[in-house]
Amino acid sequence: MRYIIHGAGAIGSLTGGRLAESGAEVALIARAAHAEAINERGLIIRDQKGDRRVMGLTAVTSPRELKPREDDVMLLTVKSAQTAGSVQMLREVFSEQTPVFCLQNGVRNEELTARRFLRVYGAMAGISATLVEPGVIAHTMGHLVSLGNYPLGCDETALVVAGQLGRAGFKVTTHDNVMAVKWSKLILNLDNATLAIIGSYVQLGRVKPQISRFLAEVEDEGLRVLAAAGISMVDERNPFNLSQRLTEMRQLTENPEAIRQAESLPSDLRTYPSTWVDLKMKRGETEAGYFNGEIVLLGERNGVPTPYNATLLNIVEWMAAERLEPGRFKLEELAELVEQRRRKLYEPGDK
Repeated sequence: MRYIIHGAGAIGSLTGGRLAESGAEVALIARAAHAEAINERGLIIRDQKGDRRVMGLTAVTSPRELKPREDDVMLLTVKSAQTAGSVQMLREVFSEQTPVFCLQNGVRNEELTARRFLRVYGAMAGISATLVEPGVIAHTMGHLVSLGNYPLGCDETALVVAGQLGRAGFKVTTHDNVMAVKWSKLILNLDNATLAIIGSYVQLGRVKPQISRFLAEVEDEGLRVLAAAGISMVDERNPFNLSQRLTEMRQLTENPEAIRQAESLPSDLRTYPSTWVDLKMKRGETEAGYFNGEIVLLGERNGVPTPYNATLLNIVEWMAAERLEPGRFKLEELAELVEQRRRKLYEPGDK
């Protein structure tokens, strides 16, 4: 198989780089500066063990630079807002029978892809990476990848790709209902906005009780909405136990040593969510509408108030539009804005 990674930024480059290390043939479709650096010097993957250089990758800037082959497998790793345009671009070059794995956050990418390709797969990336500079990425956290056919099933192609990803060093699970896993991951992604707004990162959020408890409330609100909407996250191999996660987040106690270790992490190895990066880069948009916005919309449809997610969505969209950097609000200020929205929802005379 030849693996074509369309949208090879941080996650796509990490996946492609590890696949190449395991002996797979890989072509990256990336932005010009990144592609040029990889073709000239290889891809550098940075983690807590240091840097290593991956050679033998092909990097291009457009699908039209690749000649289609019958053994092609595509991994789509663009942001959700770019999915429709990317799928159209890919379909102009590749057959509708080409397998496409949506290795993306959010739950709408598979549906969009299935409008142009016949063999679509859901892929959940429980990994975090950062594009440090062209040709250099940092793998900051996680090795989990979950795969399955969209909407249901797990065929031979999914199993073959799972095996190759496993040889590449990922912890891979396969599923008959992979969208249950992707809905579970969406709940985790609701907190991307929180960390971006307060200017924090995942490792610190995991050890600071005040942050952890706020994150738990955001996720719990999302779970209540999905329950009301009748959206199941049941799959016998679902790697996420969200109920246990919430309990642990709420019971977290102060640990000065754990906080010190999190604060001493080099900036390259801190896990900043994509929303934080979007604000930092002043891109004018984020994926919050595909995460928190999904919950707000489902909440409105099913009569479930969403003061946490609605507040986060409104603030992030305002920050993106105004080109404001992460850290515009302190956690206490953010919590007060949520409380103001909650009080407004329950004012006398309101339902």
